[in-house]
Amino acid sequence: MVAAAAGATVLLVALVGGLLLPSDLRRGVALVAAVAVLVSASSPSAPESVRTAAVVGVVVLLAGAAASPRSWFVPPPRATVATGALFVVLVVLVLLRAPSTIVLMAELAAVGLLVSWTIATASARDLLLLVRGLVVLGVGQALLGIVELTVLHRPVPWGYKVRADGSVFAGPNRILPGDLTRVEGTLGHPIPYAVFLAVCLVVLLAHPRLLPSPVVLALTSLLVVGVLLSGSRSVVAALVAALTHLLVTSAQSRRLLNVITSAVASVVVVWLLEGEIADGFVTLINSGSWENRVGALASVPGLLGRPPLEALLGSGFGSEPELYARGLLPQGGFTVIDNQLVSTLAAFGVVGVLALVAALVVGFARAARVGRAVLLVMAVVLFSFDWFVWFSMAALAFGAAAWAPRPDVAPGTPARAAHVATRQDFVHVGPTRAGSPSR
Repeated sequence: MVAAAAGATVLLVALVGGLLLPSDLRRGVALVAAVAVLVSASSPSAPESVRTAAVVGVVVLLAGAAASPRSWFVPPPRATVATGALFVVLVVLVLLRAPSTIVLMAELAAVGLLVSWTIATASARDLLLLVRGLVVLGVGQALLGIVELTVLHRPVPWGYKVRADGSVFAGPNRILPGDLTRVEGTLGHPIPYAVFLAVCLVVLLAHPRLLPSPVVLALTSLLVVGVLLSGSRSVVAALVAALTHLLVTSAQSRRLLNVITSAVASVVVVWLLEGEIADGFVTLINSGSWENRVGALASVPGLLGRPPLEALLGSGFGSEPELYARGLLPQGGFTVIDNQLVSTLAAFGVVGVLALVAALVVGFARAARVGRAVLLVMAVVLFSFDWFVWFSMAALAFGAAAWAPRPDVAPGTPARAAHVATRQDFVHVGPTRAGSPSR
């Protein structure tokens, strides 16, 4: 009943709001609203009724936006087709191997596909609005993380997720000194929280002219602080990879200066923090999280050695407890794989892994510069977190894959004066030419 009421309410609001919005802003508004709902109400920490209502609301909202008429040309949505093929494969495997989990898979497929299609068919002004919305949401989460750490000492609004044994996840921050507790904002876990902030930071830095330079610097500092407060070392590594991509694909007139400046800054930081970096590396190697992730990779030969059909099609969505009991997953006592590729191999077999990798590769090949940078964040985190079943993270990944190039629209462009895209406006997704706007 709650989900049905939420869906009906969202449908009514979407219909009324959609009639009042210009056609080339409807998708952008829907995407920002969808991301806001997913990061605040779809985590495992939220009550089940809230999660269900959030997912239903997002699906209804995006379906309405995606079906909205448009007058602009968009590139062929190959990434959305690849994402659709992935979910067809996964749904078929779920029906064959674990039909009791079809509702969750159907929800994931609906959210992933609708986010992908809505971004694929969005106008340049829609995407500019999405950029602004992500920056605002990221700043809000970063501020909320600071309040969580210094004032509330618990995540807002749902508190910590309670495990089956009654314990809660409130781990120590291994990045920052002072015996701090890792923060997670409204996302239900420090890693999705850090990933979301990293994505918002990448989006901001991919559009440096969106705001005055001092504001960009201040917001960058705030988002970096949020990532560090999460205590996620893997997301820090993912962020470095994404920022490196932005550096080497920046405008040719600035690229050499950017690379040299970054290299010098990196050398200075390593020189000043040599001891702390060495201690952090030792702590990482000796940590249980490192051992668990290495153990996940060591499980691959055993998973491939299952009976041929099981190795090919997997043991079923949600079959991890059975695989732990069979000794096919790490036996260190920590029953979370923390590697999405290994999780996919376990549940969906070789076919599932190939479909997932293909969807991400097609997306990376077709995406704009900002989409590729976001995908790099998600690709690195593949090796440290099972993000596929988190609605917010799946939306970020498949949305980034569908973020193809658009003609630039300057901030503040009036609706009637906004450029209407044609086929000739779409260029090769490579480094920006000297003097041309950054994509």
